Amino acid sequence: MADQIPYDLEGLLALLERLDGAEEAAVARAAPEGGVSRERVLDELSREVTRRLARLEER
Repeated sequence: MADQIPYDLEGLLALLERLDGAEEAAVARAAPEGGVSRERVLDELSREVTRRLARLEER
């Protein structure tokens, strides 16, 4: 399933929201306004989505 992860910002945000991460997605959307680089946001989103997908696969 990891090969199906979208690696653009909006795709990762949408997937995170679907994985019960609406609050985290809201924080990530606001992060650039707080000075966090887009690259850092993408890295963190990718890690979080991967972590949540792995947890689902364990069930």
